[in-house]
Amino acid sequence: MKNEVYLLTYSSNEEYKQTGIIKIPLESLITYCVHKYCRSEEVKLNFLHASNDKDIGLLDLSDSCIEFIDNSEIPWQVSSCAYPSVLYKNTIITGLCAVSRHICKYRSSPLSPSESEEGLLGFRKGCLQAPNEVSIWTKFCEIDLLNSANHLVHKEILSEIPESLVRFENHLKKPVRIHNVYKIARDLKKENIISNNKDTVNSISDLKKVNKSSEKTRTPKVRKWKSNIKKELEVECSVKVEDLNVEHQFAEGPFFTLADLILFTLYSIVIKSLDEKVIESLLPLTYKWFSNVQRMEELKNINNIIHTINIKELSIENMELPHTEDVSLYKSDPKRLNPKKRLFTKPEDIQNALSILEEGMELGLSDSGFVKGLDWSLIPDGANPSAGHLPDERVVRKSQQLENLCLAVLAMANEGNFIVDFCSGSGHLGILIAYLLPKCTVILLENKEQSLLRARDRVHKMGLQNVYFFQCNLDFFVGKFDIGIALHACGIASDLVLDKCLKANAKFVICPCCYGSLHATDRLIYPRSAMFRKMTISQYLCIGHTADQTHKEHPLTIRGARCMAVIDSDRARLAEEFGFKVTLSRLKPLSCTPKNNLLIGVPS
Repeated sequence: MKNEVYLLTYSSNEEYKQTGIIKIPLESLITYCVHKYCRSEEVKLNFLHASNDKDIGLLDLSDSCIEFIDNSEIPWQVSSCAYPSVLYKNTIITGLCAVSRHICKYRSSPLSPSESEEGLLGFRKGCLQAPNEVSIWTKFCEIDLLNSANHLVHKEILSEIPESLVRFENHLKKPVRIHNVYKIARDLKKENIISNNKDTVNSISDLKKVNKSSEKTRTPKVRKWKSNIKKELEVECSVKVEDLNVEHQFAEGPFFTLADLILFTLYSIVIKSLDEKVIESLLPLTYKWFSNVQRMEELKNINNIIHTINIKELSIENMELPHTEDVSLYKSDPKRLNPKKRLFTKPEDIQNALSILEEGMELGLSDSGFVKGLDWSLIPDGANPSAGHLPDERVVRKSQQLENLCLAVLAMANEGNFIVDFCSGSGHLGILIAYLLPKCTVILLENKEQSLLRARDRVHKMGLQNVYFFQCNLDFFVGKFDIGIALHACGIASDLVLDKCLKANAKFVICPCCYGSLHATDRLIYPRSAMFRKMTISQYLCIGHTADQTHKEHPLTIRGARCMAVIDSDRARLAEEFGFKVTLSRLKPLSCTPKNNLLIGVPS
């Protein structure tokens, strides 16, 4: 059974044999350190040589037990994704945090006293489980701080502390916000009370000894202190989180987690670049956290590894702290919720936005032309929504949705095609297509671990041999494919899927969703096509917000459907700029889902 991690190095095997040193990027160093800490003997580390064509910092790692893998021996699934990555059975796991979590699951090292009973993954094994697309915390650990550290390794002169370092300092100032914070508060209170009452307990113990030695005198048992403790241990859930006195001893609270291990490795490089005195004076809470972690006996091996890495110290001139939002890195921080940032659509704003449209901008609706549907009685349980994978009230509508997209794929697929079901969830669409097209390879790509586990379980029970599983974000997938499909990929995910298909010159079948959550990012600019550039971003987002008003038997439904068509027309026009022939149709029957537009594109 394969259970291997693949890490990048920019040194060849021959260079390593001569020097005993390999040049690696930060992601490889962090993954290597996590593996060393966990001593995950069941997980094999493979280093593969690549040419350094990116502007990234390289670090010299000295180790006598590095294993290289020849590039010709790398499985196609591994080379289809960014590194670091894991090949576990027929599943690929990609992304720094997801790979680190996988290594933790095969840990053989003993628990540290600083960890909770659940270990590095913490409460309900949830540490860094949410993908960086939806989690501010995961994105900070996996992308933001990593970029800052890489930036510092490259710089020679620095006048301003990177923003991400200040964000972490602000995070440590704020109250701990974790799922079981009230239970932790009670446990900490109990420890304090027991510590404070130690003298009382000792005196009671001495009293018992006196009673045993004296037969004539008998002193009544002292029980009052027990009942007092029970009362003192109570922590009402009505108490504000900031009043619980649960401090940031570590990054996520009172326990050492995987997040601390990743951040510690990164901050070790940062502090080597900036000097400890700079961090201590400008970021005191960060320095306190770092010193606390560094003193852990279990990190002695990691400290030794990092100590051997030489980092050029920066020249610092008039160091300043950048202004950042004073919030924690928790998504649930109430300070992050600003009502002024919410988008409200007024009728006049919608009308003004729609008035920008000119004749020929909107793509006319086409009929899908599929006359014959699927015979669901011939579809086995694993690929059939009626088999109990869904609530009864959703089965009929889900079957209709799957049928629409499946028929579109069957009409365009050729033998041997690679088909990627982006944002596949539990794999309802991809598994159905894999069953109907046994000579095609189907990839289920999903960033949620539990969803992919459910899909894998169904595929194994069906005995399908043409399905592969990729647990990663959209941007981590870099492989070649022939057809890209997405059923209700949320908001900007539909645009990211479209971009993947356009760059790969692959056919696509996309049913978008969540138009109201569209927003500009560093990778996406709205409007998308040149034809729609006359529209401002605020007008565009206003139309997107209105497109979500497609409720049943509601007077705004017709206007909402029009706005959906406008957004999807913009997407279609972008595809046409790439030489695609695009049709915009609607799922049948319309009642199967309020978000019933279907974009089908074929390279001309």
